Amino acid sequence: MFLKILYALCVALEFIFVPLFLKYSWPKKCWKSFGYKMVCSALFFAAGLLAMKISGNHTDYAKLILWGLAFGWAGDLFLHLITDKIYVFGIGLFAFLGGHIFYLLAFHHAIQTTYPNKGFFTWYEILLVLAFVGLLAFYAYKKQIRQKLYLVIPVVLYAVTISFMVVKAWRYCIGEWAWGLNDHMALVFLFIGVGAVLFLLSDATLGLILFGGQEKNRPLKIFNIGTYFAAQILLGASIFIVRSYVPLG
Repeated sequence: MFLKILYALCVALEFIFVPLFLKYSWPKKCWKSFGYKMVCSALFFAAGLLAMKISGNHTDYAKLILWGLAFGWAGDLFLHLITDKIYVFGIGLFAFLGGHIFYLLAFHHAIQTTYPNKGFFTWYEILLVLAFVGLLAFYAYKKQIRQKLYLVIPVVLYAVTISFMVVKAWRYCIGEWAWGLNDHMALVFLFIGVGAVLFLLSDATLGLILFGGQEKNRPLKIFNIGTYFAAQILLGASIFIVRSYVPLG
């Protein structure tokens, strides 16, 4: 019971500290906002860890999700440091990229319990990812988003990775629903399906803020941060309901 109370407290405190972070990070980030953001990040990681302890889910799926949360924490750290050094931004970007890779691996790992003979990528997953990236590129063109040349390859790699993450998440959700393999399907779609989409929306709006001249768009900033922390909490909560016993190899 004590651990469940701690978990509920971690989630509840996000509703206090995220608004505080938004308050002090506007109109620009400062050390106080940095502190609040790291508290928010520590809370979603702690919630994921508590989900593992409460559920007794120590499978590789749960461990991969925790690694994703940990890399998210690191991404928050580097992206919010008060510095203009481009390599710090790059470290933050690659930390989030690593987080998405761990989430992608977690969802693929879970899929193996349903479709053990399927390869890592299927042709329709690749087509969906290409469609996602194409839509993002078209959106960036319509919004006149400009990037420096040295950022093009990392940003494209990031877009491809998060698109694969979302596709894998929904492939798992639909597969579990089609075969009736999970007794908590509504929660599967909420924690994994919605969580992955919220992450995609958060990153898309972050692109607008960083590269689309929307730095002073406060509603967009609120949407970006709200969807991000909600996504991390939801993906971490999937540890409660997804158990995968397929060895990582």
